[in-house]
Amino acid sequence: MAEMPETKHGFPEIFMRIFQKAFLLGLAPVLALALASFFQLPASAYQVFYTYRIAGSDILEVSEGDHVEEDPLVLSLTLNIGSGQTTSLAIETDGDIEECKLQLETIMGSNSAYAEIVVDMNAQTMNGVLMIQCAVFHGLFPEKQ
Repeated sequence: MAEMPETKHGFPEIFMRIFQKAFLLGLAPVLALALASFFQLPASAYQVFYTYRIAGSDILEVSEGDHVEEDPLVLSLTLNIGSGQTTSLAIETDGDIEECKLQLETIMGSNSAYAEIVVDMNAQTMNGVLMIQCAVFHGLFPEKQ
């Protein structure tokens, strides 16, 4: 099969000839629209959410991570995972974290409350991460005596 000759810009010559004729006939906008739809890039048609449900009794520490210019903010949590062991959880967001931090501090150590944090992992923000929910629920479990 013979290869198509290319122009100096790397386009196949046949496309350049079609475009030139369309331009002369005043059809360039129509042709441009047709080509744009033909070479369409795939759209981001999915959403990814991370949901964290954390018991108040498991929250040992809540802090704001170090912020670097143009990087997302970081909400850092130290959590009790049982048997005296702890783990760290860092949640990044391009949004504000102060209100969430204050809410989490109110339920630290509570046996009857828990937090639910939802992060959009492909948000239309600078870094693509956005905390879209930070909710605290009280009284769902009886207090342990």
